[in-house]
Amino acid sequence: TTNGGFVSNGSANTPTVAVTFSATAMTLDCTRSNVFTTTFTANVTTAPTISNPQDGQSINWFITQDATGSRTMTWPTSFKWPGGTAGVLSTAANSVDLLVATYRSSTGFWYASLTKAFA
Repeated sequence: TTNGGFVSNGSANTPTVAVTFSATAMTLDCTRSNVFTTTFTANVTTAPTISNPQDGQSINWFITQDATGSRTMTWPTSFKWPGGTAGVLSTAANSVDLLVATYRSSTGFWYASLTKAFA
C-alpha cells in the first residue's frame, strides 16, 4: 500500500547498528538506522553527537552497562526531557536501558524518554 509517499509491503524492519563506545566521541548517524546499541565500559563525559536527523525521526538506543555497572551519561543539550529532568541510567551491572527520542526540526530538539532496567 502507498500512503503519502510511504510504501509498505506488509512489514518494516530496521537494522540495529552497534555504536562503538567512546567516553568522548560517540556518534549516532541517523542515516544508518533508527535502532542503536552500545555497551558502556566507562562514564560518558562528552555528550554523543546525533547526526543527520530528519524531522519526526525517532531513534531507539539500547544502552547496556558492562559487568562493572554504575556508568554515567552526559546527554546532548538538544535533548528535552519530561518535567525538565534528564534521564539517569540504571546502575546495576549488565542492566539495559532504552532511550527513545524524536526529533523536531522546527525546534531543533530531541524529545527524549528513558525506560530503565529491562530484565
